[in-house]
Amino acid sequence: MKKTLIYFYPLLVLITLFSSCDTKTLDLEKERQNAVDEYVMKMESDRQQKLDVIKKFYGVFATGDMSILPDILAANYTQYPSDPGQTPDIEGFIKHAQAFGSMFSDLKGAPSHILVDKDLVHVRSELEVTHSGNVFGIPATNKRIKLTAFDLHQFNEDGKIDKTWHLEDFYGAYSQINSK
Repeated sequence: MKKTLIYFYPLLVLITLFSSCDTKTLDLEKERQNAVDEYVMKMESDRQQKLDVIKKFYGVFATGDMSILPDILAANYTQYPSDPGQTPDIEGFIKHAQAFGSMFSDLKGAPSHILVDKDLVHVRSELEVTHSGNVFGIPATNKRIKLTAFDLHQFNEDGKIDKTWHLEDFYGAYSQINSK
């Protein structure tokens, strides 16, 4: 009888432990899918926030409204390269945008390709503008020209643009302006 009790008590303890445990089964596949869905929703939300900022950034060139810049540019914003004689900060960007507006008017077009990659947003823009001011020492011709630009924007944790690297095809613009 003593031998039987030796096996009985551990068995009784195990039965008690198992019966007191939550027997709710986990659906691991469902949990995994929920985690994936949550991650994708967060990524899409972050992506959409960046796209909204990018739309406002390029809208500055079309509208000339600089009042939105504090909402979309970080306080320590830097642009590379900065225009000759301009600082690479927000004030320099404002001068850049204003100078663009004084050289070219009637802007049509927008970013044609946008790629969001974590904190980086790559943008290719195709624009049509009127040469309405002095560009490259050439007075206004009122010619319609096409201008292509490539920009890389880095976002900070606050969702603002921290840095911009830009490259415009000004040689192409010069060729169009100077053509007969």
